[in-house]
Amino acid sequence: RTYSANCPLDAGGKAVHWFNNVAVNDSVNFLKTFIGANATRRLMDASVTAIALTEGQQPLNELITLARDGASSNVKGSALFWLAQRAGQKAVGTINAAIENDPDTEVKKKAVFALSQLPRDQGVPLLIDQARNNKNAAVRKQAMFWLGQSKDPRALKFFEEILSRR
Repeated sequence: RTYSANCPLDAGGKAVHWFNNVAVNDSVNFLKTFIGANATRRLMDASVTAIALTEGQQPLNELITLARDGASSNVKGSALFWLAQRAGQKAVGTINAAIENDPDTEVKKKAVFALSQLPRDQGVPLLIDQARNNKNAAVRKQAMFWLGQSKDPRALKFFEEILSRR
C-alpha cells in the first residue's frame, strides 16, 4: 500500500517499512514487478496508482506504456485514468488511441471514462465527438453517460440536438 509522508499509520502491531531516497527509476521498476499475470487485481491497482503518484517523466512514460500494453483491461483502464489525472492534454492521444485501437470493449469504455476526467474544456468536447462519431455503440453509450454526468451546458445542447432529430 502507499501512504503519504504526513499520513498517521496504525498498523495494529505489524511492521511498516518506509523507503526513503529511492531513485525514481528504481521505484518505478520495482513497482512494475507487481503488475503481471500472477498479481492480484488489488496489488496491480495499487502499483499503477503508486507509479502515477511518482513525480517525473519516467512514471508518465510508464503509464503510457501500461495504457497501451498493460497485462489486462484493468491495468490498461487504471493507467488511462491516471494519465487523464496527471497529464491532461498530453494524455489525450493515448486515450483516443485506446478508444480507437484496443480490441477490448472494456478498455474502450475505461478510456471514455478517462476523457471524462480531463479538465472540462478538454474532456466535454472529446466526449461529444465520441458520442456523435464513434462506430462502437458501447463507446457512444459510455460517452453519453459521462456527458450526462458532466452537467456541462455543451452536453445539454448536444442532447437537445439529438432529441430534436426525427
